[in-house]
Amino acid sequence: MFPDLKPHHVGISVRNLDEAIAFWSEIFGFELDFKAELKPIRTTVAFLKRDGFRIELFEKYGAVAVPEERLKPNTDLLVQGTKHIAFSVENVQDAAEKLHARGVRIVGIMRGHGTPMQHEDTPCLDGTKQPAMALFFLDNSDVLVEIIRRSDFAD
Repeated sequence: MFPDLKPHHVGISVRNLDEAIAFWSEIFGFELDFKAELKPIRTTVAFLKRDGFRIELFEKYGAVAVPEERLKPNTDLLVQGTKHIAFSVENVQDAAEKLHARGVRIVGIMRGHGTPMQHEDTPCLDGTKQPAMALFFLDNSDVLVEIIRRSDFAD
């Protein structure tokens, strides 16, 4: 029906636009495309881009915080609607350790096919853990983000 259809962007409501821009730029290398004021709805918006994909960030005056059940991947499934944005990397274990070292809140790690996401105090390998295959973390506005192992999906 739409032969020229391509992914363009995902939208995320954030607590503080400048802090969110810094987070996505520093952690993932997104660059600011543009910012704009939507005065009639008391909202500021920014588009970030990387490798042809964009994230649209909204700071809405008076927005409420993310509800508790949306803060973990397993309980987030109790609420219908959009769940998360996901990125793929070759080495999820390396990503987990780098995110942890930067103080990013990892809320679930999957270490085997078909196993649920589990919270771990540290994602570092200790001789008893398999390398991470996927993980969820919270961005600086408590939005779930997933990192998956690229080789688990055929492109």
